[in-house]
Amino acid sequence: MKTSLIAFLALTAAVSAQTYTLTDFGPQCGSDLHAQVLTGHHNHSADLNLHVTGAPPHALAILVIGHHHLATPVHLPGSQCLLLVDPLGTMLTMTTATGGAAFGFHVPSALPITIYFQAVIVGHLPHHGLVAESSDGVRLTGV
Repeated sequence: MKTSLIAFLALTAAVSAQTYTLTDFGPQCGSDLHAQVLTGHHNHSADLNLHVTGAPPHALAILVIGHHHLATPVHLPGSQCLLLVDPLGTMLTMTTATGGAAFGFHVPSALPITIYFQAVIVGHLPHHGLVAESSDGVRLTGV
């Protein structure tokens, strides 16, 4: 019984001691992606808030989510901007009148974890038509 209690306390301490690191990577091409981890919520896991700034107003904002970045980035259609993340999933929203967008979700407490994010913005610009641009990428690492 005493051994089980010590093992349980050690496991609980290890779960509550997890740390997350955010690292920017790649070039910006029209917008910037900012990230913030809020820990101490939801049974020792974290919430991740991602904010896009500098995007065209009232445009489609696509958050690309993947488990690694592309070794050879892909040019976005009709643009010199690059897709940096190998997509496994996406989240969608619209940018505000000031060109901002926000995404947020719960980060699971399973460790280790590495997730890559990038924002792709699709909007209509005067004299250019439909344009796709991209932010830099952000890597979330949890250990």
